[in-house]
Amino acid sequence: MKKILIVDDEGMNLMSTKFILSNAGYDIVTAESGEEGINILKNDGIDLLLLDVEMPNMNGIETLELIRQDEEIANTRVLFLTASTSQDDMSDAVHLGAKGFIKKPCLPDELIKSVEKTLAERSKPLILVVDDEPMNHMMIKMVFEDIYRVKCVSSGEDAITFVKNRIPDLIILDLNMPVMNGQETYENIRKVENCLNIPVVFITAEDDEDTELELFKAGAMEFIKKPFIPEIMRERIRRILELKKLQDFLNDEVSRKTSDLVESNNKVNRLFDQLVSALSGAIDAKDSYTNGHSNRVADYSKEIAIRMGKNEEEARNVYNIAMLHDVGKIGIPNDIINKPGRLSDEEFEVIKSHTVKGWKILENISEFPELAIGAHWHHERYDGKGYPDGLAGDAIPEIARIVCVADCYDAMSSNRSYRDALPQDVVRGEIEKGMGTQFDPVIAKHMLNMIDEDVNYDMREK
Repeated sequence: MKKILIVDDEGMNLMSTKFILSNAGYDIVTAESGEEGINILKNDGIDLLLLDVEMPNMNGIETLELIRQDEEIANTRVLFLTASTSQDDMSDAVHLGAKGFIKKPCLPDELIKSVEKTLAERSKPLILVVDDEPMNHMMIKMVFEDIYRVKCVSSGEDAITFVKNRIPDLIILDLNMPVMNGQETYENIRKVENCLNIPVVFITAEDDEDTELELFKAGAMEFIKKPFIPEIMRERIRRILELKKLQDFLNDEVSRKTSDLVESNNKVNRLFDQLVSALSGAIDAKDSYTNGHSNRVADYSKEIAIRMGKNEEEARNVYNIAMLHDVGKIGIPNDIINKPGRLSDEEFEVIKSHTVKGWKILENISEFPELAIGAHWHHERYDGKGYPDGLAGDAIPEIARIVCVADCYDAMSSNRSYRDALPQDVVRGEIEKGMGTQFDPVIAKHMLNMIDEDVNYDMREK
């Protein structure tokens, strides 16, 4: 995530600009003066500075002059966000290397586009040189300073402090240094957050193949012997930085594609959930006495699945399967479903057919074949005396055994056309009595535990 520093002495401007850019996906840091902004630049990895011109004590132009004079932050990319119309200010800003001006007040789209364009422009890669010999600093600067930004430090300790505040694109590291040698420095840098994959090139006057091999195994990108030939060293560093650029690009593409796929999958899941909810609502609407039945059975089934050790995705699947367990009732005449008394044998046979009807409705959903299982077999009994196929024991799919217990609990704990909801102790007793005959005993035990925890009988239909 790109980090942007906004420097403006007006609190309202700071707040509104931060809000717009935060919503656009940027990490925002703010300061109310040039002095504060410079301190942040020195201690934080800032990708872009948005700077107001008109500020007390130190205006934006003066702030940028000091920034350009400081080797450590001189290459900061700067956009001016200002109400100033002074041609002198604009001329000075351009002379100091400002990338452009955004006129206050500005539209959010204009601000975001200007920021995106500026961040997309290539800046010189930053190379950190860690060497205790000042002469080597000078030589490496001569070789690279025309094409790269070069920062030199004289010890491993200084290098670690530097990378904690600013991550370089590459590190050139002397192997032989006092106090903390190059290998120890390398190992400590890799422990700093976001520094594990910085390319590191070792330079040394020694010709130790064992050390060279050890460093390559630890992740070093290159090993250059002193005295080095400038042209060859430039080419090696160029190739390493080009490789890093390609790797970063590929990583960004993978992250973006992954994010797109996740969002696409989330949209599909949301659509599926909405369709399932709408369909289950249509099912429940056929029976005025069982409104919300499918949702409750799905809730109970999901809780049982979680208690059985199912993971989040598995429990979600159980929920959706349970939501549609009665989908076959769409094909049952309303006068039978809503009959306010005992059904005749013929009418009961019609009701029983909802299991097969539901299976036929759902079996063609090839991407989620388990949906049909819950609808088809949730009225099977553990002892084999259920319907429609008389399956017994583990021959009944597990999801159907879960829905069976949840469905029966809701049937007993809900008001019906011919009776009120049964007392909780009666419901518990019926489920306990059915363990091993009507219900899978393990699954029924989870349902009993849920009932025992529901001391106020709140789980049932209200």
